[in-house]
Amino acid sequence: MKKQTILIVHNRYLIPGGEDVVAENEAALLKSHGHKVLSYIRDNKEITEYGKGKKLLLSVTMLFSWKTYFDIRRIIREEGVDVVHVHNTLHLVSPSVFYAAVAEGVPVVQTMHNFRMLCPAGTFFRRGKICENCARQGLECAVKNSCYRNSFLQTLAVTGMTQFHRMTGIWKKVHFIALTEFNKEKLLMLNRGCKRIDPEKVYVKPNFTKEPDEKGEITSSELAVSGKPYYVVIGRIERLKGSAMIAKAFARTRKRVIFIGSGEQEGTLCCYISRNHLQRIELAGQLSHDEAMRILSGAQALVTASQWYETFGMGVIEAYARKVPVIALDQGNIGNLVIDGVTGKKFKNNVDSLNRAIAAFEKLDRKQLGENAYKEYLEKYSAEGNYRILKEIYDRMTGEN
Repeated sequence: MKKQTILIVHNRYLIPGGEDVVAENEAALLKSHGHKVLSYIRDNKEITEYGKGKKLLLSVTMLFSWKTYFDIRRIIREEGVDVVHVHNTLHLVSPSVFYAAVAEGVPVVQTMHNFRMLCPAGTFFRRGKICENCARQGLECAVKNSCYRNSFLQTLAVTGMTQFHRMTGIWKKVHFIALTEFNKEKLLMLNRGCKRIDPEKVYVKPNFTKEPDEKGEITSSELAVSGKPYYVVIGRIERLKGSAMIAKAFARTRKRVIFIGSGEQEGTLCCYISRNHLQRIELAGQLSHDEAMRILSGAQALVTASQWYETFGMGVIEAYARKVPVIALDQGNIGNLVIDGVTGKKFKNNVDSLNRAIAAFEKLDRKQLGENAYKEYLEKYSAEGNYRILKEIYDRMTGEN
């Protein structure tokens, strides 16, 4: 079977994030399987060195960059590129990469790491609540509420860019990778009232994580010896993550739970624990990734109650890789990753429902849940499983199967 030559295109954000890691990991994964991999990378740190004149022109180049257009066409011709795989285009790459690939007759795919094609803020979240107004009523909702970085002018620029490329019809010629079925459903909302993308060109492929090195991690046998089974919560301690809800639920269950992380509600949560003498609720503070994973590996379950859709849910697949089930709010991408009664339990957005989910979880076969979670990891979220899905997508795009 042919090993395609892949051009990875990515625009790094000013503050490094998960998309940068995914782009790097996928490039390394493809190389390890014998693909020729090229990279076209821009970095928004360049903008900090721009003068006033160049910054004023940014709204134009953000809409369409001739530099990107000609660079991509040249690379495709010189290197014999079979597939162009885009991760992020904001601000310097611009959607001109899609026009360049189409002009050269090379299939192009974008991994959807956020919801920006439907929501200029990219989150479907506004003023503490889920918001899908732009997807259902039109992008002018974002402009009215200055949704992108709380700036009217920046929101206007991003919205104008999105609207322009909708009008040109370029998205019908682009393939898309959604990280979950949930994301795919949201992306297809673009076709409400007008077909803007081809549903046959939308695929589902999650992110992946490497299999953990068990050396130094807490094992199930060590946990049993300690006689202190516990649940774990990993992430910022704040309203957006549902931290208070989790704490209140565990205060009722009298089960041990460890919070790993810090945030705006950390002080409030600490006072709540002290005032109610809740020694079973422990605040471990901010730990390194390795330390957090060591504790996660010995937990009864990972508990998450994120109040927004999330872009994916790396914590869930990291738990699965360690045979740890997940108790999750049945909402958005994280809820989509958990199979109720198979890899964990789901609950509604209130304390009582979480209490019932914990009680139901305690009656299930914890070991079997862990094995199911690990099987799910191997099939969908391991490097090898992920490569198989990605290769199938490339083959469909290039007509190899």
